[in-house]
Amino acid sequence: MKICHLRSVFIAVLFLCTNLYAQDKKSKSEKSFSKIVVKTGTRNETLTNDFGKKWKMRVNFPEETKDMNTLIIALHWAGGGDTFEEFNDCLVLPGLKQLNAIIVSPEGENQQWSTPNNSDKILSIIANAEKYWNVDPNKIAVMGYSNGGNGSWYYAEEHPELFSAAIPMASAYATSKKTTIPMYVIHGKKDELFSVSRTQKWVNMIKAKGADITFVVAEELSHYQACAYIELLSDAAVWLDNKWKEE
Repeated sequence: MKICHLRSVFIAVLFLCTNLYAQDKKSKSEKSFSKIVVKTGTRNETLTNDFGKKWKMRVNFPEETKDMNTLIIALHWAGGGDTFEEFNDCLVLPGLKQLNAIIVSPEGENQQWSTPNNSDKILSIIANAEKYWNVDPNKIAVMGYSNGGNGSWYYAEEHPELFSAAIPMASAYATSKKTTIPMYVIHGKKDELFSVSRTQKWVNMIKAKGADITFVVAEELSHYQACAYIELLSDAAVWLDNKWKEE
């Protein structure tokens, strides 16, 4: 009887330890993310995905508050290398700094933002940010310019459960689906790459279906003046802040 009792105790302890180990075991992506130190300022971080591949993102941590953090995923225009840094520093940070949000600008590696590789990055950032950065899951937005603008449309359309708003800029995303999250679309009238009239047509089409969309035209700006859109992005930040206050 004693032997049976000891055996039962041993099995119970082993089961408990196994469960605790399983709970503590992190994936490669979560493990690398968990090492990021939350400290006010802007810097690059190198992360590892679950397949061991390394990638970078530029992170802007605001001044600490007692409230839960808001989060903005910023998707850069086409390009590789340090494109994500230029995009973040010349447009995103000055345009959105008034929000006091955590802003993350991941590198897109010369790919569309809808590829499995980039989708994995975005979903991983959101899941881990909620877990480690005290992010309010109801106050996460996505924005982007050009290729990143198209990415903003994509995530608003395909993952509305993750985002509370989207701000596509200088985009050309052919869609006829009604988006279920609010959108603030910005487009240059002199955009020589993506026609403003075409984007206006798509906006009108889904707006007629009941989508909450604001469309703003930059009268004097072209596609290749991205860093001149700061003031327009600041207006979008006011709009986003008001949307978050409605939550």
